[in-house]
Amino acid sequence: MRISRKIGLSFFVTFLLVIFLGGLSIYSLRHIYRGLGKVFASDLPASRYTYQIAISLEGVLSELNNFLITGNENFKASYKRSYKTMQGDISGLKRFISEEEEKRLFGQVENMAGDINVIAVDIFKKKTEIKDLFKDIREIETQYNKNMKGLFESEESKMLKEKDILLIQTQYISASTLILEAKTRFSSLLNELADYSAKGKGDPASISEDLLVMEKSLRDYKNYHGYSLSDKERSLATGLIDLAGEIKPVVDSIVDLKGEVNSSMVSLLAKEKDFKETLDKIIAIKKSGISSKLGVGAALTEDIPAIHNISKLEKDVAESLRLSGRYVLTGDEMYKNMYLQLRQNIDKELKDYERHARLRGATRFLGDITEADRNIMETVDSNIEKFDEKETSLSDLLSIKSDLEKKIDKLITQKDSVIKEAGEPRKVLKEIVPARWMLLRLKDEFSNSYSLVMNYLNEQEAQYKDRYSEVYFDIKKYLNRYRNISDKDAALIKEMELELDRFNTSALSVIDEHDSIMRERGWELVKLEGDLKDSLGRAVENEISQIERNKNDLRNRIAVINTLIFLIIAGVAVIAVFIILYATKSITNPIQKLYEGAGVIGKGNLDHRLDIKTGDEIEELATGFNRMAGELKELYTNLENKVKERTAQLAEANDLLALKNKELDDFTYIVSHDLKEPLRGVKAFTKLLIEEYSGKVDKEGKEYLKTISESSSRMTNLIEDLLNLSRIGRIRNIEPGIDLNTLLSDVKKNLAYSLEEKKVDLKVSKNFPKVTCDRIRISEIFSNLISNAIKYSKKDVKPVIEIGYFDRGDTYEFYVKDNGIGIEKQYHDKVFQIFQRLHAKGSEYEGTGAGLTIVKKIVENHGGKIWVESEAGKGSTFNFTLSKK
Repeated sequence: MRISRKIGLSFFVTFLLVIFLGGLSIYSLRHIYRGLGKVFASDLPASRYTYQIAISLEGVLSELNNFLITGNENFKASYKRSYKTMQGDISGLKRFISEEEEKRLFGQVENMAGDINVIAVDIFKKKTEIKDLFKDIREIETQYNKNMKGLFESEESKMLKEKDILLIQTQYISASTLILEAKTRFSSLLNELADYSAKGKGDPASISEDLLVMEKSLRDYKNYHGYSLSDKERSLATGLIDLAGEIKPVVDSIVDLKGEVNSSMVSLLAKEKDFKETLDKIIAIKKSGISSKLGVGAALTEDIPAIHNISKLEKDVAESLRLSGRYVLTGDEMYKNMYLQLRQNIDKELKDYERHARLRGATRFLGDITEADRNIMETVDSNIEKFDEKETSLSDLLSIKSDLEKKIDKLITQKDSVIKEAGEPRKVLKEIVPARWMLLRLKDEFSNSYSLVMNYLNEQEAQYKDRYSEVYFDIKKYLNRYRNISDKDAALIKEMELELDRFNTSALSVIDEHDSIMRERGWELVKLEGDLKDSLGRAVENEISQIERNKNDLRNRIAVINTLIFLIIAGVAVIAVFIILYATKSITNPIQKLYEGAGVIGKGNLDHRLDIKTGDEIEELATGFNRMAGELKELYTNLENKVKERTAQLAEANDLLALKNKELDDFTYIVSHDLKEPLRGVKAFTKLLIEEYSGKVDKEGKEYLKTISESSSRMTNLIEDLLNLSRIGRIRNIEPGIDLNTLLSDVKKNLAYSLEEKKVDLKVSKNFPKVTCDRIRISEIFSNLISNAIKYSKKDVKPVIEIGYFDRGDTYEFYVKDNGIGIEKQYHDKVFQIFQRLHAKGSEYEGTGAGLTIVKKIVENHGGKIWVESEAGKGSTFNFTLSKK
């Protein structure tokens, strides 16, 4: 093709490229606009619904938490509403699911939502069953306390009336101790059971132990003191034992149900984690789709990222409520730390939204959102703080209870000791025995007061708070009575009064903090969360409206850009036409002259010269052509002379090579005839001397003759091997399709005598391939290697020789493996050198040392290689390769 046409074509292609790029730009801008419409109509609502599902999930789990914390049935109804909302959000998302990966993830969301609901409903059911069982326990407790009070008063009345010190010592003290033990264990059992049911804390084994000790104390009381019990006392004791039997299956049922609730909670946490991860994947897919469709549009609006920011903020706030509720429910510091970390993320998200709102001038909802979030944060932080204070107060309460019980037990032990000594019977009956009963009453009521506090915390029944106040005043009353009876313990009583006041302060703090937690968790947070949702919802609607305005603005900008692109294309077209005309006139004419001159020179006219005067690179190129023509003429003349000289040298070299080949043939003849003939004479005359003149030669002479004969034979063998090695380098009879199975069968027949003599176990693999080779030479390889394996076998071991091959792609690799004497590693290369032997002359292993050299030469003539793998005493494996080609 002419250069002028090429230049014209180049500019024409460039022009088409400009048009193509302009059209592509127009298409891209229209695509961006359509992509933004798709985002607004599909991807953005899908993302919003996905966030709504995550928010609804947090609401579902929070309602479950609130129910577990408060036991309020209203939260069960709230849970159903939240789950229904989540199902509605899932149905809303389904309309925007189209891709296969999205469908797979959405199917997981639907299944996991159902699984979570099944687990949650099961937890509601079991907690309700536990609550009903506790009602049964409270009925048993009421009857138990009634019987215990009657038994307590009966024993107190008898002991206070009794005048026999010995009877008090031997019977009444132990009887009252057993009753108090049974009463204390019963209270401890109920407290531990309630704590385990509410928080999962405590050991079920300890609950069972309290039950066993309580029952044993009652049976000991009835059995040991039965002879002195009245019918009423015996009936009360029997009733208490029966009640202990009735409460055991109820306790076991509560423990089992709580264990199932714990397992369900573990399953729920796992499902919750998977659910949230799946929603995050859907959100990521939708975000990626939005980014791919927006293109330049992403630079024209910040509102879509803002909607994601608002949605994530709403989701994280809902999650923070759930985490704080989980902490209040379990007391696990992990949830508290997760809440605090999430709060940091929420604060960052609020700042991001604030920057966006101020940048876009959309701050009218910012204040409401910030205030609603601050109110929620303050309420949740207060809730957590009160929970921590409640836990601290409970710990103080338990510590004070333990200290007071120790002091009371110490006083009871002192009174028992005084009664047992009976130093002043009158004083014992008048002061010590009544004082002891006041202490028993004090301990019993003190235990009741703690149980009432725990009952209130676990059941939120106002009656327990009212009864606590009554019991507390009874405790104060019994303490004052004890002071009136035993004035010498005034200092200790004063100390106990202070601790009792501390106990009451801690108990009231626990109750107040618990009430505050229930109030905030049950009502205030629900209202505050609703306020935040309303504010965030209004902000989202505002952002969506802003997106619509931005979409219209983007459409107008695209129209302006399209017009500019059309104008640019027209200007480029005019410029391109001008350039094409100029280039054709000023560039292509000199190039045409250059082309024609180069053609003349190319035909052999080296005297032709180009005459081009353009003053540019084309003139320089013409000068270069002229210079090249002169140099080519000079080189052509020199080349003819050198060709004649080299032809003469080559003829001389060929004559010399022919002479050398003749000399090599003459040398071969001399070796085969002139050297072998004298050796045959020496060997023949040596044999004649041995046979004819053996009687005339002494023993030493015979040995000499024998040595001469053996040396002659060895020399003959060496010459024969040398000749064979020489012939291998020149003689090659390569044939295709040589069947190695037949070849190996012939080799085996030729070596039959040696194999039979040594009892060799020869193993030949089946299905050897057909190869292209010199049949005779390849037979020599296998014969030589098998013969060596037979020769160098161990004396005391049956020889085993294995022949096989591997297909290595372009080559076949053959091997001959034996279990003979082996070869040390340092001799692996030496064995292939001519006349190199590893055994001395005259040893049991005879040979010339040329066999493996011949084998190696044959392998290499076939384009292969050979090597040995061996260790001394462990046999040898000779490997060689043949090319498939």
